[in-house]
Amino acid sequence: MGKKMIYILIVAMSVVLSLLIFVQMNIINKAANIKEEQFNQLVKRCLIQVASRLQEEEAYQFIEAENKRALDQLMQSKTQLYETGIISQYKINFSFNLQKDQYGNIRTSSSIQESDTLLTPKQNQEAFNALAELNRLEQEQLRQSFEERDRYTRSIQYQLELANTPIEERVNREQLATLLKNELQSNGINLDYEYVIKSYPRGNEKIIIQSDNYKNNSKKEHQTPLFTKDIGSQKPNYLKIYFPREQSQFIKETGIMVVPTAILLILIIGIFTYTIFIILKQKKLSMVKNDFINNMTHELKTPISTISLASQMLRDNTVHSSPSTIERITGVIFDESKRLSNQVEKVLQMAVFNEGRLKLKFKNFDLSEVVTSVVQNFEIRVQSANGIIKLENIASQSIIHGDQVHITNVLFNLLDNAVKYSKEAPIIEVKVYNKKDIVAVSVQDNGIGIAKEHQKQIFERFYRVPTGNVHDVKGFGLGLHYVAKIIEIHKGTIKVDSSPNKGTIFKMYFPIKE
Repeated sequence: MGKKMIYILIVAMSVVLSLLIFVQMNIINKAANIKEEQFNQLVKRCLIQVASRLQEEEAYQFIEAENKRALDQLMQSKTQLYETGIISQYKINFSFNLQKDQYGNIRTSSSIQESDTLLTPKQNQEAFNALAELNRLEQEQLRQSFEERDRYTRSIQYQLELANTPIEERVNREQLATLLKNELQSNGINLDYEYVIKSYPRGNEKIIIQSDNYKNNSKKEHQTPLFTKDIGSQKPNYLKIYFPREQSQFIKETGIMVVPTAILLILIIGIFTYTIFIILKQKKLSMVKNDFINNMTHELKTPISTISLASQMLRDNTVHSSPSTIERITGVIFDESKRLSNQVEKVLQMAVFNEGRLKLKFKNFDLSEVVTSVVQNFEIRVQSANGIIKLENIASQSIIHGDQVHITNVLFNLLDNAVKYSKEAPIIEVKVYNKKDIVAVSVQDNGIGIAKEHQKQIFERFYRVPTGNVHDVKGFGLGLHYVAKIIEIHKGTIKVDSSPNKGTIFKMYFPIKE
């Protein structure tokens, strides 16, 4: 897959993900708006119901007071009748009627007729008892009449008397609080709330009744007008309520929809990102492997060509076959065969190493001694390149637990790179020192250096720092990968500090074996 196709794929998937997020957020937003609108409508119905109940209770109390006044007048007439002694002297024919007038008010009528017959004490008591029973029947009839009346019917007298009554005298705070609480709870609204009754005489706001924690700067209040059935123009009296935690409640309820959606979107984005990462990594590995194959082909082709040329010279009768010539040609064949064998062996060893089949032999050994031995063996090669190698050993403790052979190979690889990547006469400084409970080895050179963007990749398998079409230094890109793996197995770390044309410092840290 080419870079252009990868970029097109990234753009296409990014656009699709963006549209998916937009559509999902739009759906969630609409659902939240619908839920908020439903809540607003429910609160509005509750307020309307409370306002209606206030007006009904007011009407009920007014009519009850009127009927009680009429009943009190009737009882007063009976008391006066008894106190005058009429019942004790004469037999009374008493009749009492209840009826509604055209406005729905209860009206009473009674008639009393006297007889010339005097009553005995026993008849007098019977008449009194009859009057008491009549009184009970009258009250029961009045009660039944009160229950059967239509509460929504208001008399002209009631409307005229209460329409102009100040709002302060028409609403009881305790009654309002009880009605609000019961109505909200019956509709499933269990949020904390604050309420107020406001009047606007001549356009000026006036608070009539308010809850203890009401704040007048609330941004969102639900409201409904009060006493809308009064005669005349609508009075500017409103019952208002707000919920301090309404927004947090909506966010909490919306979160039930948002959280799963966010998780799914994060998973999709994560999978998409990981897929792109894998594609780019595979693309990079493909390029590295192609570079490795090209390098390996070149590295193997050179000794093979040399061996082939030397063989042709031996078979060619025109070449002088003196002992010295044959010795020189066979020497070339031997050297190139050995070189070819080393290259193949290096690739095979790395394959075994990466498959986990490489077995190490761990033991305690002195790292300082190994470093000293490697530096001494490498000194001849450095001098042949007109270079200098220095060793500074200041470690007081340098015993580590590991495979001495592979640690030696690590040191040889680093020193070999220090020589190969030096354009001028190599100057190499090796230092062994202690740092807390570890022993450190640093290898510093004056070579071409490594750019910052390549320093994290030089330890990857097959990776070689790009040099364009120039291939002055041969190799497969396996040396530093081998170094990093061996140090990792020994529970150590390796760091690199380098700048182009200023040299490189490799620092290795190993735990000290007590």
